[in-house]
Amino acid sequence: MRIRCIANTGASLPESYIDPARGYKKETEFPITVGKEYTVYALKEWQGSVWYYICDDHYMYYPMQTPASLFEVIDSRVSNYWRFKLYPNGLLKIAFEQWLSDTYFYDKLTDQKEEQVLIFDKVKELMDAEALSPQLKPVALEESLATSNV
Repeated sequence: MRIRCIANTGASLPESYIDPARGYKKETEFPITVGKEYTVYALKEWQGSVWYYICDDHYMYYPMQTPASLFEVIDSRVSNYWRFKLYPNGLLKIAFEQWLSDTYFYDKLTDQKEEQVLIFDKVKELMDAEALSPQLKPVALEESLATSNV
């Protein structure tokens, strides 16, 4: 899935995304560039708000949760690596298998745990290739991780 940034400030967000306690204010400037395209590595829907996990302009080693309303979808094909999980509280997540099967995968990734960083690096490589070259046949993620010693 590929998206293009159409706005990068909190002033463009619907009220449902505004949450000052979590840093989402009308004055917030997101590290994304209007007109730039991004690959979506995961997404979640919670209480009517959709969030994309992208490698923003400050990307170091993990994707950041960013409000979907700041983007337009330019390629709606879903990744072959995505799975979905609907939680009892209504939270819907769509991500690759390791993210969904390990409750703390994202926390470990943001804490720079080596295994999770290596897994995300490999998945990012595969998803970037898939998003930019639709004719490519998907590579089995488990096989790719095994050859990377993850």
